[in-house]
Amino acid sequence: MKLLSAIKYLLVLFLLAGMSCEETIVDPAFTFTIGKGSTFRMNQTYSTSDGQFKILIKEIGDSRCPEGAQCDWQGEVTLNGEWTANKDKSVFELHSVIKDMQKMPEGFTIQIVNAEPYPNVNSQSKPEDKVVTLLIQRK
Repeated sequence: MKLLSAIKYLLVLFLLAGMSCEETIVDPAFTFTIGKGSTFRMNQTYSTSDGQFKILIKEIGDSRCPEGAQCDWQGEVTLNGEWTANKDKSVFELHSVIKDMQKMPEGFTIQIVNAEPYPNVNSQSKPEDKVVTLLIQRK
């Protein structure tokens, strides 16, 4: 009986020891590379493969002139997000046209390369369908 109790305690001890060795596993589908264009969706956290930097796109605004319409202004894509560098969070704001309104994470530049789907007067896209390609570089 004492042997059975000792085995139970050892199993619990090993279980607790295994839980304390937390390892961060990064899903390759949600990674990006500094210096290379990467695709992002809203409300998904993406990380560099080493976990040092993270990005979360909170809002994608798209005022580009829709296909099938005539516009006086070309419009632009805007982004609001959160940048994490070594657990220090900061917010950023990007504009595809009006560059002087941008707010970048310290030490980095982020450029909007592409945004899909392109607006169309005959169809309305859902926020979850929006995808943006960004180029993140060190200054």
